[in-house]
Amino acid sequence: MNISYLAMSDIPSKNANSLQIIQMCNAFIENGNKVKLIAPCFDHTENISVKNYYGIKNKIQIIRIGKKRKDLSKLDNIIFPLRLALYSLFNKNNLFITRNIIVSFFLIIFRIKHILELHDDLEIAGKKISKIFKNLKLLNSNKIIKIIFITKSLHNFISSKYNYKQKNYRILSDASSLKIKPEKLVSKKKINIGYFGSVYNSRGTQFIIKLSKIDNKNDYFIFGGKKNDLDKIKLKHRSKNLHLHEQIPYSEISHHLKKMDILLMPYSKIVTSTGNIGNIAKFMSPMKMFDYLASGKLIISSDIPVLREILKHQYNAILIKNYENIFEWKKYIDNFNFNLYKFMIIKKNAQQTVRDLTWINRAKKMINLDQ
Repeated sequence: MNISYLAMSDIPSKNANSLQIIQMCNAFIENGNKVKLIAPCFDHTENISVKNYYGIKNKIQIIRIGKKRKDLSKLDNIIFPLRLALYSLFNKNNLFITRNIIVSFFLIIFRIKHILELHDDLEIAGKKISKIFKNLKLLNSNKIIKIIFITKSLHNFISSKYNYKQKNYRILSDASSLKIKPEKLVSKKKINIGYFGSVYNSRGTQFIIKLSKIDNKNDYFIFGGKKNDLDKIKLKHRSKNLHLHEQIPYSEISHHLKKMDILLMPYSKIVTSTGNIGNIAKFMSPMKMFDYLASGKLIISSDIPVLREILKHQYNAILIKNYENIFEWKKYIDNFNFNLYKFMIIKKNAQQTVRDLTWINRAKKMINLDQ
Protein backbone atom coordinates (compact mmCIF):
# COMPACT_ATOMS: atom_id res chain seq x y z
CA MET A 1 0.00 0.00 0.00
CA ASN A 2 1.16 3.55 -0.77
CA ILE A 3 0.78 5.73 2.32
CA SER A 4 1.18 9.49 2.52
CA TYR A 5 1.41 10.82 6.06
CA LEU A 6 0.45 14.51 6.11
CA ALA A 7 2.14 16.16 9.10
CA MET A 8 2.46 19.64 10.51
CA SER A 9 5.21 18.67 12.94
CA ASP A 10 8.80 19.81 13.20
CA ILE A 11 10.74 16.72 12.07
CA PRO A 12 13.14 15.77 13.47
CA SER A 13 12.62 17.27 16.90
CA LYS A 14 12.31 16.16 20.52
CA ASN A 15 8.55 16.80 20.54
CA ALA A 16 6.42 13.77 21.36
CA ASN A 17 4.13 14.31 18.33
CA SER A 18 7.12 14.19 15.96
CA LEU A 19 8.42 11.01 17.60
CA GLN A 20 5.00 9.37 17.35
CA ILE A 21 4.66 10.21 13.65
CA ILE A 22 8.14 8.85 12.87
CA GLN A 23 7.49 5.64 14.82
CA MET A 24 4.27 5.10 12.87
CA CYS A 25 5.92 5.77 9.48
CA ASN A 26 8.74 3.38 10.36
CA ALA A 27 6.19 0.74 11.40
CA PHE A 28 4.20 1.15 8.16
CA ILE A 29 7.45 0.44 6.25
CA GLU A 30 8.19 -2.56 8.48
CA ASN A 31 4.78 -3.93 7.50
CA GLY A 32 5.67 -3.75 3.80
CA ASN A 33 4.10 -0.43 2.81
CA LYS A 34 5.61 2.42 0.81
CA VAL A 35 5.56 5.61 2.86
CA LYS A 36 6.00 9.29 2.12
CA LEU A 37 6.01 11.78 4.97
CA ILE A 38 4.98 15.24 3.81
CA ALA A 39 5.86 18.02 6.25
CA PRO A 40 6.86 21.71 6.46
CA CYS A 41 10.48 22.68 5.90
CA PHE A 42 12.33 24.08 8.92
CA ASP A 43 15.76 25.70 8.75
CA HIS A 44 17.32 23.43 11.41
CA THR A 45 16.34 20.06 9.90
CA GLU A 46 18.20 19.97 6.60
CA ASN A 47 21.37 18.09 7.59
CA ILE A 48 19.95 15.88 10.34
CA SER A 49 19.50 12.16 9.69
CA VAL A 50 15.98 11.25 10.83
CA LYS A 51 16.94 7.57 10.90
CA ASN A 52 19.89 8.16 13.24
CA TYR A 53 18.16 10.83 15.32
CA TYR A 54 15.28 8.52 16.29
CA GLY A 55 17.23 5.25 16.14
CA ILE A 56 14.77 3.66 13.69
CA LYS A 57 15.43 0.81 11.28
CA ASN A 58 14.19 2.30 8.01
CA LYS A 59 14.91 5.41 6.01
CA ILE A 60 11.73 7.44 5.59
CA GLN A 61 11.17 9.47 2.42
CA ILE A 62 10.33 12.99 3.57
CA ILE A 63 8.92 15.59 1.19
CA ARG A 64 9.45 19.09 2.57
CA ILE A 65 6.90 21.72 1.57
CA GLY A 66 7.55 25.45 1.49
CA LYS A 67 10.57 27.60 2.23
CA LYS A 68 12.78 27.10 5.27
CA ARG A 69 11.46 28.76 8.40
CA LYS A 70 12.23 28.83 12.10
CA ASP A 71 8.67 28.00 13.14
CA LEU A 72 5.08 28.23 11.91
CA SER A 73 3.06 31.44 12.19
CA LYS A 74 -0.72 31.56 12.73
CA LEU A 75 -1.16 32.07 8.99
CA ASP A 76 1.16 29.12 8.26
CA ASN A 77 -1.12 26.92 10.36
CA ILE A 78 -3.81 27.51 7.74
CA ILE A 79 -1.69 27.76 4.58
CA PHE A 80 0.34 24.61 5.19
CA PRO A 81 -2.67 22.34 5.82
CA LEU A 82 -4.11 23.72 2.57
CA ARG A 83 -0.86 22.93 0.73
CA LEU A 84 -0.80 19.42 2.18
CA ALA A 85 -4.37 18.87 0.96
CA LEU A 86 -3.46 20.23 -2.50
CA TYR A 87 -0.56 17.76 -2.61
CA SER A 88 -3.10 15.01 -1.97
CA LEU A 89 -5.16 16.04 -4.99
CA PHE A 90 -2.33 14.91 -7.26
CA ASN A 91 -1.65 11.62 -5.42
CA LYS A 92 -5.13 10.17 -5.10
CA ASN A 93 -3.99 6.55 -5.29
CA ASN A 94 -2.40 6.88 -1.86
CA LEU A 95 -3.88 6.24 1.57
CA PHE A 96 -3.70 9.54 3.43
CA ILE A 97 -3.20 9.77 7.17
CA THR A 98 -3.06 12.86 9.36
CA ARG A 99 -3.37 13.83 13.01
CA ASN A 100 -3.98 17.50 12.18
CA ILE A 101 -7.62 18.58 12.25
CA ILE A 102 -7.11 21.53 9.85
CA VAL A 103 -5.48 19.21 7.30
CA SER A 104 -8.51 16.91 7.71
CA PHE A 105 -10.84 19.86 7.11
CA PHE A 106 -9.24 20.68 3.76
CA LEU A 107 -9.18 17.00 2.76
CA ILE A 108 -12.93 16.88 3.40
CA ILE A 109 -13.40 20.06 1.31
CA PHE A 110 -11.43 18.47 -1.56
CA ARG A 111 -13.35 15.20 -1.11
CA ILE A 112 -10.23 13.16 -0.35
CA LYS A 113 -10.64 10.09 1.81
CA HIS A 114 -8.28 9.76 4.74
CA ILE A 115 -7.63 8.35 8.21
CA LEU A 116 -7.70 10.87 11.06
CA GLU A 117 -5.84 10.23 14.30
CA LEU A 118 -6.96 12.22 17.34
CA HIS A 119 -4.94 12.85 20.50
CA ASP A 120 -6.81 15.81 21.94
CA ASP A 121 -9.94 17.94 21.86
CA LEU A 122 -10.34 19.60 18.45
CA GLU A 123 -10.11 22.97 20.23
CA ILE A 124 -6.34 22.50 20.42
CA ALA A 125 -6.33 23.66 16.76
CA GLY A 126 -8.53 26.66 17.56
CA LYS A 127 -12.09 27.37 18.63
CA LYS A 128 -13.22 28.40 15.13
CA ILE A 129 -12.23 25.11 13.47
CA SER A 130 -13.68 23.08 16.34
CA LYS A 131 -17.00 24.94 15.99
CA ILE A 132 -17.05 24.21 12.25
CA PHE A 133 -16.54 20.50 12.91
CA LYS A 134 -19.19 20.55 15.64
CA ASN A 135 -21.87 22.52 13.78
CA LEU A 136 -21.40 20.69 10.47
CA LYS A 137 -20.80 17.30 12.14
CA LEU A 138 -17.72 16.89 9.97
CA LEU A 139 -16.31 13.98 11.99
CA ASN A 140 -19.17 11.96 10.46
CA SER A 141 -18.03 12.81 6.92
CA ASN A 142 -17.66 9.81 4.63
CA LYS A 143 -14.30 11.28 3.58
CA ILE A 144 -12.94 10.30 7.00
CA ILE A 145 -12.77 6.57 6.48
CA LYS A 146 -11.54 5.84 9.98
CA ILE A 147 -10.79 7.75 13.19
CA ILE A 148 -8.10 6.59 15.59
CA PHE A 149 -8.54 7.58 19.22
CA ILE A 150 -5.63 7.14 21.61
CA THR A 151 -7.87 6.35 24.62
CA LYS A 152 -11.43 5.24 25.33
CA SER A 153 -11.84 8.42 27.34
CA LEU A 154 -11.01 10.56 24.30
CA HIS A 155 -13.49 8.59 22.15
CA ASN A 156 -16.25 9.14 24.70
CA PHE A 157 -15.42 12.84 25.02
CA ILE A 158 -15.31 13.48 21.25
CA SER A 159 -18.47 11.44 20.60
CA SER A 160 -20.39 13.47 23.15
CA LYS A 161 -19.06 16.93 22.29
CA TYR A 162 -19.01 16.63 18.48
CA ASN A 163 -21.95 14.27 17.94
CA TYR A 164 -19.67 11.63 16.44
CA LYS A 165 -21.70 8.55 15.45
CA GLN A 166 -19.58 6.66 12.93
CA LYS A 167 -18.83 3.03 13.71
CA ASN A 168 -15.54 2.81 11.82
CA TYR A 169 -13.09 3.81 14.51
CA ARG A 170 -10.34 2.18 16.56
CA ILE A 171 -8.99 2.93 20.00
CA LEU A 172 -5.25 2.50 19.72
CA SER A 173 -3.00 3.57 22.55
CA ASP A 174 0.54 4.63 21.84
CA ALA A 175 3.27 1.99 21.94
CA SER A 176 6.96 1.34 22.53
CA SER A 177 9.76 0.05 20.35
CA LEU A 178 12.18 -0.42 23.24
CA LYS A 179 13.54 -3.86 24.05
CA ILE A 180 15.28 -3.83 27.41
CA LYS A 181 16.26 -6.99 29.27
CA PRO A 182 14.82 -7.09 32.80
CA GLU A 183 17.34 -6.77 35.60
CA LYS A 184 17.19 -8.46 38.96
CA LEU A 185 16.28 -6.09 41.77
CA VAL A 186 18.89 -5.76 44.49
CA SER A 187 18.96 -3.70 47.65
CA LYS A 188 20.72 -0.36 47.19
CA LYS A 189 21.95 2.34 49.54
CA LYS A 190 21.13 4.99 46.95
CA ILE A 191 18.26 4.70 44.45
CA ASN A 192 18.18 6.38 41.03
CA ILE A 193 14.78 7.98 40.43
CA GLY A 194 14.06 9.32 36.96
CA TYR A 195 11.65 11.45 34.99
CA PHE A 196 11.71 11.78 31.18
CA GLY A 197 9.67 14.40 29.35
CA SER A 198 8.50 18.00 29.29
CA VAL A 199 9.28 20.25 32.23
CA TYR A 200 5.92 22.02 32.36
CA ASN A 201 4.69 22.34 35.95
CA SER A 202 1.63 20.21 35.12
CA ARG A 203 3.95 17.30 34.30
CA GLY A 204 5.30 17.34 37.87
CA THR A 205 8.83 18.67 37.60
CA GLN A 206 8.37 21.11 40.50
CA PHE A 207 6.94 18.23 42.50
CA ILE A 208 10.06 16.13 41.77
CA ILE A 209 12.29 19.00 42.87
CA LYS A 210 10.45 19.19 46.19
CA LEU A 211 10.64 15.41 46.53
CA SER A 212 14.41 15.50 46.02
CA LYS A 213 14.71 17.99 48.90
CA ILE A 214 12.87 15.85 51.46
CA ASP A 215 14.58 12.68 50.22
CA ASN A 216 18.24 13.64 50.08
CA LYS A 217 19.55 10.09 50.40
CA ASN A 218 18.52 9.18 46.82
CA ASP A 219 19.40 10.67 43.41
CA TYR A 220 16.77 12.32 41.19
CA PHE A 221 17.21 12.74 37.44
CA ILE A 222 15.14 14.93 35.11
CA PHE A 223 15.66 14.44 31.37
CA GLY A 224 13.69 17.09 29.54
CA GLY A 225 13.34 20.71 28.59
CA LYS A 226 15.65 23.15 26.89
CA LYS A 227 18.86 24.57 28.34
CA ASN A 228 17.30 27.92 29.31
CA ASP A 229 14.43 26.13 31.11
CA LEU A 230 16.87 24.04 33.12
CA ASP A 231 19.13 27.00 33.86
CA LYS A 232 16.17 28.77 35.49
CA ILE A 233 15.52 25.72 37.65
CA LYS A 234 19.18 25.50 38.64
CA LEU A 235 19.20 29.13 39.77
CA LYS A 236 16.28 28.51 42.13
CA HIS A 237 17.12 24.99 43.27
CA ARG A 238 20.65 23.91 44.11
CA SER A 239 20.79 20.34 45.31
CA LYS A 240 23.52 17.71 45.11
CA ASN A 241 21.00 14.89 44.54
CA LEU A 242 19.05 16.62 41.74
CA HIS A 243 20.51 16.09 38.26
CA LEU A 244 19.06 18.05 35.34
CA HIS A 245 19.66 17.10 31.70
CA GLU A 246 18.35 18.57 28.49
CA GLN A 247 15.86 16.47 26.57
CA ILE A 248 17.73 13.68 24.81
CA PRO A 249 17.20 12.18 21.34
CA TYR A 250 15.00 9.10 21.42
CA SER A 251 17.88 6.94 20.18
CA GLU A 252 19.59 7.48 23.57
CA ILE A 253 16.64 6.85 25.87
CA SER A 254 17.26 3.13 26.49
CA HIS A 255 20.76 3.86 27.77
CA HIS A 256 19.45 6.25 30.42
CA LEU A 257 16.35 4.24 31.38
CA LYS A 258 18.58 1.28 32.23
CA LYS A 259 20.34 3.35 34.89
CA MET A 260 17.12 4.14 36.77
CA ASP A 261 15.49 2.11 39.55
CA ILE A 262 12.21 4.03 39.76
CA LEU A 263 10.44 6.08 37.04
CA LEU A 264 8.00 8.83 37.95
CA MET A 265 4.84 10.23 36.33
CA PRO A 266 3.72 12.87 38.87
CA TYR A 267 0.90 14.44 36.87
CA SER A 268 -1.36 17.11 38.36
CA LYS A 269 -5.12 17.55 37.88
CA ILE A 270 -4.48 19.80 34.88
CA VAL A 271 -2.01 18.47 32.29
CA THR A 272 -1.06 20.85 29.52
CA SER A 273 -0.32 19.77 25.96
CA THR A 274 2.62 20.70 23.69
CA GLY A 275 3.28 24.40 24.08
CA ASN A 276 2.00 24.33 27.69
CA ILE A 277 -1.62 24.89 26.59
CA GLY A 278 -4.98 23.18 27.10
CA ASN A 279 -5.78 20.32 29.46
CA ILE A 280 -5.36 16.72 28.32
CA ALA A 281 -5.68 15.10 31.77
CA LYS A 282 -9.01 13.43 30.90
CA PHE A 283 -7.87 11.62 27.77
CA MET A 284 -4.08 11.56 27.47
CA SER A 285 -1.91 8.57 26.57
CA PRO A 286 1.67 9.57 27.52
CA MET A 287 4.29 8.03 25.25
CA LYS A 288 6.71 7.88 28.17
CA MET A 289 4.34 5.48 29.95
CA PHE A 290 4.89 2.78 27.33
CA ASP A 291 8.65 3.23 27.33
CA TYR A 292 8.58 3.13 31.13
CA LEU A 293 6.66 -0.16 30.97
CA ALA A 294 9.08 -1.60 28.42
CA SER A 295 12.09 -0.63 30.57
CA GLY A 296 11.15 -3.07 33.32
CA LYS A 297 11.61 -0.42 36.00
CA LEU A 298 9.23 0.34 38.84
CA ILE A 299 6.70 3.01 37.79
CA ILE A 300 5.17 5.33 40.37
CA SER A 301 2.41 7.50 38.92
CA SER A 302 -0.40 9.84 39.87
CA ASP A 303 -3.67 7.92 39.85
CA ILE A 304 -5.24 9.79 36.92
CA PRO A 305 -8.38 7.88 35.74
CA VAL A 306 -7.40 7.73 32.05
CA LEU A 307 -4.07 6.07 32.91
CA ARG A 308 -6.00 3.13 34.37
CA GLU A 309 -6.78 2.07 30.81
CA ILE A 310 -3.18 0.77 30.83
CA LEU A 311 -1.88 0.90 34.41
CA LYS A 312 -3.21 -1.14 37.32
CA HIS A 313 -2.20 -0.41 40.90
CA GLN A 314 0.22 -2.97 42.34
CA TYR A 315 -0.02 -5.04 39.13
CA ASN A 316 2.17 -3.15 36.65
CA ALA A 317 2.69 0.15 38.51
CA ILE A 318 2.17 1.97 41.77
CA LEU A 319 -0.67 4.49 41.49
CA ILE A 320 -0.86 7.24 44.11
CA LYS A 321 -4.47 8.21 44.85
CA ASN A 322 -3.61 11.17 47.05
CA TYR A 323 -0.98 12.28 44.54
CA GLU A 324 -0.78 15.88 45.72
CA ASN A 325 0.61 14.64 49.04
CA ILE A 326 4.36 14.41 48.54
CA PHE A 327 4.79 12.06 51.51
CA GLU A 328 2.64 9.42 49.78
CA TRP A 329 5.32 9.25 47.08
CA LYS A 330 8.16 9.23 49.60
CA LYS A 331 6.52 6.31 51.43
CA TYR A 332 6.83 4.01 48.40
CA ILE A 333 10.35 5.21 47.63
CA ASP A 334 11.40 4.57 51.25
CA ASN A 335 9.94 1.05 51.03
CA PHE A 336 11.80 0.17 47.82
CA ASN A 337 14.47 -1.97 49.47
CA PHE A 338 11.93 -3.70 51.75
CA ASN A 339 9.59 -4.83 48.95
CA LEU A 340 12.02 -6.10 46.32
CA TYR A 341 10.10 -9.33 45.59
CA LYS A 342 6.76 -7.51 45.27
CA PHE A 343 8.26 -4.81 43.04
CA MET A 344 10.00 -7.47 40.92
CA ILE A 345 6.61 -8.98 40.08
CA ILE A 346 5.19 -5.52 39.26
CA LYS A 347 8.14 -4.86 36.92
CA LYS A 348 7.66 -8.22 35.20
CA ASN A 349 3.96 -7.49 34.70
CA ALA A 350 4.85 -4.07 33.29
CA GLN A 351 6.94 -5.58 30.51
CA GLN A 352 4.22 -8.18 29.88
CA THR A 353 1.65 -5.38 29.53
CA VAL A 354 3.56 -3.67 26.74
CA ARG A 355 4.70 -6.83 24.95
CA ASP A 356 2.01 -6.58 22.26
CA LEU A 357 1.74 -2.78 22.36
CA THR A 358 4.28 -2.30 19.57
CA TRP A 359 4.30 0.29 16.81
CA ILE A 360 4.22 -2.49 14.21
CA ASN A 361 1.00 -3.93 15.66
CA ARG A 362 -0.49 -0.46 15.97
CA ALA A 363 0.31 0.35 12.33
CA LYS A 364 -1.35 -2.89 11.14
CA LYS A 365 -4.54 -2.14 13.05
CA MET A 366 -4.66 1.47 11.88
CA ILE A 367 -4.71 0.75 8.14
CA ASN A 368 -6.89 -2.36 8.38
CA LEU A 369 -10.06 -0.75 7.07
CA ASP A 370 -12.19 -3.81 7.86
CA GLN A 371 -11.75 -3.22 11.61
